[in-house]
Amino acid sequence: MTTTLTVITEEKLKHLNDLEPGESGVIDCLHFDDDYRQRLYSMGLRCNQTVTCIRKAVWGGPIHVTVGSTDLFLRLKEASLICLK
Repeated sequence: MTTTLTVITEEKLKHLNDLEPGESGVIDCLHFDDDYRQRLYSMGLRCNQTVTCIRKAVWGGPIHVTVGSTDLFLRLKEASLICLK
């Protein structure tokens, strides 16, 4: 009896909180309720927008990102709900 091991390579979804300072990504989707999503849209966080990580605070603090000409600080929990391409 021969057993064949199949390796399935699955591309790991990247989230905004995975970016290191200096890295950029393109927003794919936002996993928030409609009201909060609308608030983020008004600050420039929309699908297909390029976002750049400026810095990350220590001890699980907020992440500083730039979208266009807007600087934002987001909690890591919120950043983990923003998927990147």
